[in-house]
Amino acid sequence: MTTRIVIVDDHQLVRDGLESMLKSLDGSIDVIGHGATGREAVELAADLAPDIMLIDVAMPGINGIDATREILAANPDIRIVAVTMHAERSFIAGMLQAGAKGYIRKESAFEEISAAIDAVLQGRTYLGDGIAEIAVASDIMDDDDDRPALSDREKEVLTLLAEGMKTRQIAKALFVSEKTVETHRRQISRKLDLYSVAELTKYAIRNGLTSVE
Repeated sequence: MTTRIVIVDDHQLVRDGLESMLKSLDGSIDVIGHGATGREAVELAADLAPDIMLIDVAMPGINGIDATREILAANPDIRIVAVTMHAERSFIAGMLQAGAKGYIRKESAFEEISAAIDAVLQGRTYLGDGIAEIAVASDIMDDDDDRPALSDREKEVLTLLAEGMKTRQIAKALFVSEKTVETHRRQISRKLDLYSVAELTKYAIRNGLTSVE
């Protein structure tokens, strides 16, 4: 029986490397699609309905956490494995709470990817080297649960802002007006009670919306 896999990562070299790894395992794995953003991950899941998706956590637009949540809301049968360079508590907790069944780091992917795929296909959760210990302490995340939740659009705006984009660039990326971006920015600041770019960026990193690379 063939296992159909989609790979989503914003680095072409990583996508190629993962596909090469998968092809070296055995002939029962078929890589049926690639994507570079969280939005592409959601679209590929809807179009292809793969068995497994290997998804990075920090990506342009919607991140891996929100993409995972959206994918599984539409198709809970897809097994999602995070393959990422990030081992921060917030990223791990965010992916697992969103419904991911596996979490491995890119530097150990070659040794662990086969075991991760086998585990999630059998309905188990696979946490890579060093990840399980961090996950145990992740029942309560270092976020701000008493603050109003951001909408999906507000998360997108915050992510792009934290990644250094200006209002005009964000408007162009999201196909909205600059006035709309400014409105979202005010709403985000009001909800989070954070008003400087530095504070908003720190919040975005801590809560898995973006990363510093």
